[in-house]
This record gives sequence, structure tokens and C-alpha cells, in this order.
Amino acid sequence: MKRLRSLRWLVWLALPVLLVWLMHSIPFDDIRDVLVSINPLALVGLIAFNAFAMLIFSSRWWLALRAQGHRLGYWSIFRYRMAAFAISYFTPGTQFGGEPLQVYTISSRHAIPAATAVASVTLDKLFELLANFTFLVVGILVILQKKLILNLSSGVGTFGAAGLLALPLAYLVLLWCGRSPLSWLVTRLSGRLPATLKARLKVRTILDVAKTAEGQLHSLFRRKPLAVLWVVGASALIWLLSLAEFWLALWVLGAKLDVWQAVAVLTVSRLAFMTPVPAGLGALEAGQMLALGSMGFNPAIGLAISLWIRVRDTALGLIGLWWGAGLMDKSSGEAYQPVHSLPSQAGD
Repeated sequence: MKRLRSLRWLVWLALPVLLVWLMHSIPFDDIRDVLVSINPLALVGLIAFNAFAMLIFSSRWWLALRAQGHRLGYWSIFRYRMAAFAISYFTPGTQFGGEPLQVYTISSRHAIPAATAVASVTLDKLFELLANFTFLVVGILVILQKKLILNLSSGVGTFGAAGLLALPLAYLVLLWCGRSPLSWLVTRLSGRLPATLKARLKVRTILDVAKTAEGQLHSLFRRKPLAVLWVVGASALIWLLSLAEFWLALWVLGAKLDVWQAVAVLTVSRLAFMTPVPAGLGALEAGQMLALGSMGFNPAIGLAISLWIRVRDTALGLIGLWWGAGLMDKSSGEAYQPVHSLPSQAGD
């Protein structure tokens, strides 16, 4: 843990250096020219398409809950997801942090059992990670094979890219086989904690919830494979919309990329958000300048697309915070229609 904290501080110490480099490298006149050349109608179309895509982004979690037998209103799920996004976006880390709020909202406002809420969020996050890492693998392979952005060894790069998929894919396989890797991890970690801290953290309760949630996921995979395929399809649609929105934003800014170039630049963007700083601050801007500049485009477009991403995500995050502020009132919970409950353990 000490080593991890040391690495974290190194990242934070590198952030000011990166920002200073950006300030010296920013072609302000070129950025102004790019922004002035934007067609207002095209910008309105981009905003409308982005709003449509954001509505679809909550479909995976909504489908996961329906597969478990809980019919919640899509608008409610959308608001909860937006509030969770705000927490993940504005706090240090790699786009995690809002998941406990997702569990809290549906369990407190809709009387969904905690284990079921955890299972639905786990399923949503699991397929989100699988989709994200699959895209990153494809993007890195595209960069290496077509020698876009960086000229690296394809063998080493392919090995590193494939490694991104190992953890979520292994967890999915273990769940399918009836294993409980999260419960095992909680048990191992709790064995190293003092007794007083165990009582304070209520490890027994956490372990029971984890076991029940993983049992429900195993049962879901075995009994409702078609419902799981719907969740997989939602993940694929979300990424297609993300790529289309990114390509459209670059087109509005004057960069006409082909599909592979768009995949490569979006890969760099997603890697920037995986850095342990809030919203990939500095890494996003530097990566977009490098990516587009190496492809022969004006590096100012890289900063312009970064500005669009910042404005878009900050606006969505603020909306999420606004909605999230009203989610703490349990008395305003909304009714839902239960369909049926899956067995809590596989084989029940």
C-alpha cells in the first residue's frame, strides 16, 4: 500500500509539469480559428446526438435490473446513473466511485434487497469494463498495426493490450462456473484486520451480501442467458454511439478522420481517463494533441476536442450532482413493479 501511495504522489507531482508543458505548447490563435469556424447548426446537431447517446448509456443497468425481476422506470435509472457519474468524474481515480450511490438509490428508494442491488451494479460494471477493455485492445492493436501515433513493437503491445481483458474476463468466467471470487477476496482481506476494525466495518454483513450477489449473478447466467445477451448488446451499442459521437465532434471541429483514425484517437482519450487524476486532467489534452498532430492534423484540434469533452462531461456532471442532491431524501422514493425474484444462490 505504501508503494501504491508513493506512485500516486508521483503522478500528482507530474501533473503540474504536464500542465506547464501544455500552456507553453498551446497554439491559442489556432484554437480560436478552430472554434470560430464551427458551424452553429452542426454544433446543435452534435449536442442533440450527445443527449440521445447519454439516454442510451443507462440501458445496460436498466436491463440488468429487469433480468433480475425488477421493473424500474428508465428515467429513474438514468438520473441515478448520472448522479453516480458525477461522483466518479469529480473525484480522483479511474472513473470509479459512484457505484455505492447506485446501490444506495435503488435499495433505499425502491426497496430492492441490498444483495440484488449489488448484483445489478456489479453486472453493469462488469460488462462496462469488458466493453471498455475490448475497445482499448482493438484500439491499441489498430495503433500498432497501422503505425498510428506511436511506432511500437507490435508483439509487446499486443501482449499488453490483451492483458487488459484478463481481470474482468476471468471474473466473468469464475462467476459462470459458480465461484465467488469477490467473497473469497473479502474473506482473505478480513483475516488481516484487527477484531475491532472488523466489527466497525461489519465484515460479516459485507461478506454475506457479496456471496448472495455473486450467487444471483451465477443463477442469472445459467437461467437467463438471453437476458445477459441483451446486456452485452447494450454494451456494444453504447460503444458504437461513443465512437460515432467522437467522430462527429471531430468532424464539427474540422478534422475528417477515417474509422481507424477515430478509433485510435478515442483510444488515447480513454487511456487518459484511466490515469489516477480527476477527469484525466492534463493527460487528455496532451494525448489528443499528440494523437492528432502525429496524423497530420492541426494539434489545436486536439485541444479543441479536449475542450468539448471537458465542457460536455462537466455539464453532465453538474446535472448529475444537482439530481444527486435530491436523492438522499428517502421519502421521495418511487414505486416499482416487481416481476419475480431470482434465487439468491445458484442451484436453489
